[in-house]
Amino acid sequence: MKKIWLIATLLISSLASAQELNAVVTVNTQQVNLSNRSVFKTLEKSLQEFINQTRWTDLKVRENERIRCNFTLVINKYENTNYEATLLVQSSRPVYNTSYQSPVFNLQDKEVTFSYQEFEPLTFNENAFESNLTSVVAYYAYLLLGFDADTFAEAGGTPYFAKAKQIASIAQTSSYSGWSDTGKNNRFLLINELISENYEHYHKSLYQYHRLGLDKMSNNEKEAKETLQKSIISLGSLPNLRLNSYAMTLFFNAKTEEIAAIFSAGALLDTKILKETLLSLAPTQATKWNAIK
Repeated sequence: MKKIWLIATLLISSLASAQELNAVVTVNTQQVNLSNRSVFKTLEKSLQEFINQTRWTDLKVRENERIRCNFTLVINKYENTNYEATLLVQSSRPVYNTSYQSPVFNLQDKEVTFSYQEFEPLTFNENAFESNLTSVVAYYAYLLLGFDADTFAEAGGTPYFAKAKQIASIAQTSSYSGWSDTGKNNRFLLINELISENYEHYHKSLYQYHRLGLDKMSNNEKEAKETLQKSIISLGSLPNLRLNSYAMTLFFNAKTEEIAAIFSAGALLDTKILKETLLSLAPTQATKWNAIK
């Protein structure tokens, strides 16, 4: 009996202290021509352990509460210990009372360069720049935490976006690309948008869309869709930021298919203003928006 109690206690303790991310890491090497790919397999395993075993916050998270996410590192060029790569980062969150996973984050970073030697330990220091690979991964880990928290509580992601900002600021002292405050759609620009007061409606919309909209769909579809519609229309109030906003691009990278599916079937609403807003915010998706009833 004592043994059973001890096992149960250990299990509960393990669940209560699980790390925050449940990441699947893939290192894609189709772009490089090498006979020995063991270094890439080692890198893949090390990255997955680094992401999933690092304690990113002080929260106590159960196993089933960990954020489902994918990190796909496409190696474009490799020479000695120097790498050039593209990183695709995606995450989702469960929708209440369903088996559906709603996409929350979908980003492709084409400016990932780093140095790595097989079996080199991956470490991260939030107060100093030590490795571009771990700095980039840690930056996106905090973005995933921030976006996810925003979907469960209004402005819930604020502390995690602050952490990402800290990483970006420290990384600016390095010579690696993607951290500069110049150029378009880089890490520095994105985090500056996310912590800007101008984006208050953006974070509020993430909360309304997911927690007050999607999570209510199983109870009252029409009412939930009205909330979803309001949350999307409110994005149009972002001042002078619409078409040039990196954060807005990210929203539609994740949500276009979902929005089109939700408003093309089921309970009908007056979607005229919604369609006008969507065409204004994401005109490249006009075909999808025009299919909305």
